[in-house]
Amino acid sequence: MHNRTAIVVMVKYPRAGSVKTRLGSQIGMKKASDLYRGFVRTLLATCRSTGFDTVISCHPDHLVSDYREWLGSGFDFMVQKGPDLGHKMRDAFEQGFSRGFDRVILTGSDLPHLPGAAIQEAAQRTGAWDVVIGPALDGGYYLVAMTQDRFFPDMFEDIPWSTPEVLRLTLEKIAAGRRRPCLLKTMRDIDTLADLNAVSAETGLFVNDKIPETG
Repeated sequence: MHNRTAIVVMVKYPRAGSVKTRLGSQIGMKKASDLYRGFVRTLLATCRSTGFDTVISCHPDHLVSDYREWLGSGFDFMVQKGPDLGHKMRDAFEQGFSRGFDRVILTGSDLPHLPGAAIQEAAQRTGAWDVVIGPALDGGYYLVAMTQDRFFPDMFEDIPWSTPEVLRLTLEKIAAGRRRPCLLKTMRDIDTLADLNAVSAETGLFVNDKIPETG
């Protein structure tokens, strides 16, 4: 039987002041939210190009109908649930599996430069490894993939999210659970102006949005 794969993308509604606030403190909240809209659309186009089902995991500060109006009806939608990022990620996997997907690839929306080949590699690697992780340059991770029969929810518990210790402590939990992790290529999330300019220089994306750094 063919394995059903979902790419679940965690998305926030692009209201100025509620997305990319670190970047917004440097370039202005309206500019940052406009850029974020582009990030999401670029990433979703890449996800669709893989041929896998794409599911939008919506932050609950807006209705699903708002996300559907923004992004169109060509996606499935789910609502993020839980008091912190770890619970939200665990729930995204559980919702994906409950919808009949055998494999879930979960990513955030800070990586418009994520190549389709990396998504395909993550899917392929779940065949031999328990957990597939894409490490981020800031000490976190930008992608995690698991199959339903190897789902390991403990990896999301008691992690100090948004710190440089996220990946290290997650790998410790995976090892303690006697699971085998596979690490993909390290990539840079776009959280700051330096990140934006570095990604623009490396990939050519958002070149027109490259902004001189000051101070």
